[in-house]
Amino acid sequence: MMKWLAPGALAGFVLLAGPIVVHLLARRHARRTIFPAAHLVRPMQAAAVRPRRPTDIGLLVLRLAVVSAAVLAAAQPLLLARWRLAQWNARVSRAVIVDTSASMPSPETASRLAAQETAGAFRSRRIDTADLRDGLERATAWIRSTQPSQREVVLISDFQRGAIDRDTFRQLPADVGIRLVRAGTGPADRTAALTPVDFWRAAHWQPSIVVNDAGTRASWQREGRRDAPSWLEVLTAPGDVDAGARAKQAAASFGVAAGDDSHRVVVVFAGGENAGPGAQEVRVPWMVEAAHSLRRSDLLRDGGVNVSVEDREGRFVVRAPIAGSALAAPAVLRAVMLAVRPPAIASPELETATIADTELAAWRRDPAPVGQQDSGRLDESDARWLWVAALALLGVETWARRRRVRTPAAEVEADAA
Repeated sequence: MMKWLAPGALAGFVLLAGPIVVHLLARRHARRTIFPAAHLVRPMQAAAVRPRRPTDIGLLVLRLAVVSAAVLAAAQPLLLARWRLAQWNARVSRAVIVDTSASMPSPETASRLAAQETAGAFRSRRIDTADLRDGLERATAWIRSTQPSQREVVLISDFQRGAIDRDTFRQLPADVGIRLVRAGTGPADRTAALTPVDFWRAAHWQPSIVVNDAGTRASWQREGRRDAPSWLEVLTAPGDVDAGARAKQAAASFGVAAGDDSHRVVVVFAGGENAGPGAQEVRVPWMVEAAHSLRRSDLLRDGGVNVSVEDREGRFVVRAPIAGSALAAPAVLRAVMLAVRPPAIASPELETATIADTELAAWRRDPAPVGQQDSGRLDESDARWLWVAALALLGVETWARRRRVRTPAAEVEADAA
């Protein structure tokens, strides 16, 4: 079966009209006849154009063959023979994804396994990533562009529970194989210190957790007294000062992640004093992140409060159109605290449970054989043989043109009757 990788080039067959027109319009050398008296020649009506056979049929055929071979070569023909399909099926293109997350027990083992997987491949790509889902997306983009071959994706990881699932592989084409290679197992227990928390029970706390197969155990160690955040200032109407202080204390009592006290925040309730001159658009990165968090805050949405933000001489100013004594005031202050210092979340790399081998085996699949439809990814064809034929015919045409004998016009005499 013949397949054309660039079928649009076949339109070049219109160029065959060129040699034909040239040979039709070529000048002819007429036979000259000398008469003793012109009045003996029968008068005839001259025709400006009359049909005639092309000159030099053999040379015309050679030129048509040269053009035809060049057009066919430009269309990039590909002969899909059995031997070629067998050759494609004998090679493997393999994308190897290596997990580099903090949970990997032995990066050296993973690197050695990756080297073994890429060693015997026709084409290979190694992708080091801490996110297996991102690595699979990159592998899919690469493997779609590979040359005709059996295609396979290999994941090398400790396969923590939650790192991947069956739906992760839906983006892969159905003919791409999947193999999952476990590179060791992690420790039975993992211990980590979390971000310190201030103001819960008016103190500074250092939390830590221990994760194992039995579950997660958290412990909190008190390390000093902290009453209220000094980095947050509350401005209210003169009659609501005490209510504003109580709202601040209530909002902080749930605990706030420790952070940089140089990030100053001012919350201005209705009737509060001006926060100072020099209001500017928020551009400082930490202020921008806090402003985006406030727009998504469920506390503000549930309380029906819309706030505005600005930057005044390096201070993040939040204006709320409610009184400091309103019921929603503590919720506003709590939303601002969480926006500036979001709660710390334990790293998923602390997980000790892994995906079972039986589940990994169920996700495995072999690569499908290469078919004729896979030839579309080929970047080479059999056009080179047609280019060789075109050059050879061009050489023959040049030799024939130079060897052609130009016969001079014959001249004869005619006697008068």
